[in-house]
Amino acid sequence: MSELSLHTLQQQMINYLIDDELTITHQVEEHGGISRDARLHIYKNAYQMRLKETIDNDHEQLGIYLGDDLFDQMVDGYIKAYPSNNTSLRNFADALPEFLANHAPFNGYPLISELAHFERLLMVAFDAADTERFTRELLIEIPHEQWPTLVFRFHPSLQICHFNFNTVETWQALKQEKAPQPATKIANTWLLWRNKQRLTQFRSISQVEFSLLEMILKGSDFSSLCDYLLTQNLEEDVSQVALNYLLAWIDDGILANR
Repeated sequence: MSELSLHTLQQQMINYLIDDELTITHQVEEHGGISRDARLHIYKNAYQMRLKETIDNDHEQLGIYLGDDLFDQMVDGYIKAYPSNNTSLRNFADALPEFLANHAPFNGYPLISELAHFERLLMVAFDAADTERFTRELLIEIPHEQWPTLVFRFHPSLQICHFNFNTVETWQALKQEKAPQPATKIANTWLLWRNKQRLTQFRSISQVEFSLLEMILKGSDFSSLCDYLLTQNLEEDVSQVALNYLLAWIDDGILANR
């Protein structure tokens, strides 16, 4: 066996695992009656099973929705299209929603891609960094004259997503071991975050609330939020409506301490 650098050997092994390139074969010794090809094949099977296990763990409800055969087809296609390029498997399936949206037969059923996207957002929310949350007590301490210029920021776990189908409802049914309703085209927006108990939480939001959240993300102050609400022809007092949203966000734990 010729002597090669560790980096070269590693690259040859990667090329075999991903592209079936056989250059590494001559660097493997036969031992215990097992041929080089057999030893490499065992290693490759173990490698692919680990990747499949990662997707299975990250997308449990998607796997249930697809069933074993389609799930295996998805995994095989994804591994070929998006081979792992990082020593950590945490982000290995990040491109899975994109894969499902662009490859047959999955792209014929858009809810499948959305379901994968929702499960990845749940992971992002759960794994996000933590920070001190804004509280009602802190809000009370703010002088009245400073309210118009108040600018808020969100907890790092906050995620906002749009779906075109009953995707979240499908996920919830699968999670509860119930048969989901047929895919239905329903445009909706959802808020996801990790709550104070470190549990992932989500809820649907209206267009008005979405617009307010978008404004906060762009740095708008409290007076700007009230100005926006004035354009919505609300029957309630605009300042009170804005305060109600603010208190709900505080109670949900999605606002970070300024």
